[in-house]
Formats: sequence, C-alpha cells, structure tokens
Amino acid sequence: MHSARSPFTLELLGMPNDPITALDLALSTALSVGGLGHVALTPFYYGHETGINQAWFAGSGLALTLVGMLNILRLRGDATAGVMSKAANLGATSFLGFAALQNREAQTIAGFALAATLTTLAMRK
Repeated sequence: MHSARSPFTLELLGMPNDPITALDLALSTALSVGGLGHVALTPFYYGHETGINQAWFAGSGLALTLVGMLNILRLRGDATAGVMSKAANLGATSFLGFAALQNREAQTIAGFALAATLTTLAMRK
C-alpha cells in the first residue's frame, strides 16, 4: 500500500520535524520575505524624497531580512548563528517595540509581534 505522507518535511531541510520548529521556520521566512517587501516598497513610500529617509526605510527592511535569515540558520543547528540570531532578535524586538510606540501603525505593531514571537522561540533552546 502506498503511504500518503508528504515528501516535504523539515527533516529534508536538516531540521527537527516538530510543530514548534515548523512555526519558527514559517515566522522566520515571513520576516525575511516581509523585509524584502519593505525594501521593494521604498520607492512607493519615499519616491518623492531622496537621501536619508529612503536609506533608513530600505535599511530597516534589509535588517529584517537578515534577522529572518539568521533565524533560519539557527534552525539548521549552527551554534554561531544561534547566538547571533538571539542577539539580533532582541535588537529587532527592541527597535520595533520603540517604533510601534512612536507611530502605532498596524504594520509596525505586526512587525513587533512577529519579532517578539521569534525572540521567544529563539530563547527556548
């Protein structure tokens, strides 16, 4: 009899196959993709401006992308990336928490919640 198991498992990616790791991977990927979207949207939000505002907006998106990538490396079991992702998660959570207090925009609050959740997941190991 043929099994209906999915060939796409976390073990295929070199990660433990448990629901918390799957959530961690999904949120890390979401943060990376969201950061890339942030960079891509820079011309739409700051197309009328030049200089420092564009650089800060695009740089923030790049930072989010890199934090997400560090989290993915942490999930692969890299010890150095594990330490670095914990520090990066704490920094991102602090920065986004401060930003959410300042502008109270839905996307900033969502980014803060995502970073806070990833920080919690990163600290569990």
